[in-house]
Amino acid sequence: MKYTFIGTGSCVPNENRLSSGGILEIAGKLILIDCGTGILHNIPKAGYDYCDIDMICITHLHLDHINDFAALLFAFRNDPDCKRKEDLFVVGPDGFEDFYNKMKDAYGKSIRIENFDIKIREVKKSEFEFAGIAISTEKTFHTDESIGYRFEFNEKTFCASGDTGYHENVIKLCKNADLAVLECSLPEEKCIDIHLNPKTAGQIAESAGVKKLLLTHLYPVMENYPIVKKCKKYFSGDIQVAENFRKYVF
Repeated sequence: MKYTFIGTGSCVPNENRLSSGGILEIAGKLILIDCGTGILHNIPKAGYDYCDIDMICITHLHLDHINDFAALLFAFRNDPDCKRKEDLFVVGPDGFEDFYNKMKDAYGKSIRIENFDIKIREVKKSEFEFAGIAISTEKTFHTDESIGYRFEFNEKTFCASGDTGYHENVIKLCKNADLAVLECSLPEEKCIDIHLNPKTAGQIAESAGVKKLLLTHLYPVMENYPIVKKCKKYFSGDIQVAENFRKYVF
């Protein structure tokens, strides 16, 4: 498995970060996890071709996680060099199909794909398989529909929380993960209960027995904050702060 961060920031503009998005390379497939503002045009910087993405997994419907989805479809339709014929599988939370249909109504034929199909799968708490990869989702504590993802293949496990506050579901999602990507939006003293901070992210990772913890979805205030030092008080494993285009092989 290989995971590459593309966007590691939030909804707030930050010259060092983009909104949420990353690519999981697993079992010969490319899975884009979230597609926030700026992700599409930065996929090439991560060393990938957007036309090669096999699946998109959306954690929730906030703009900093889904804003470039329409832009991606627009590119698929209008890029003369994109020769894609394979269907694109898109997994999203409760309400995603309605969102997608309204998006098509709003943008019309400019995002209607003719050379392949967009296969939508709407999930809550779920278990399913894609190309031999075991994928499960858990409800998270952020919005009414938000979910996190767990991917298992060849005895390796990768988890991505999306946005969430502290919740037992997130511990379950990350149980014994080789690599867990958790949000870490704000300092503890400024954080609200629907987001994580270094303390709560560390507590989740420690309770779950995570091997390596990657902290992402950072607001600008976190740029000069001692994130790792604070998190180490609660998590005994390996901790790293996410950076745009950083790759992790595990």
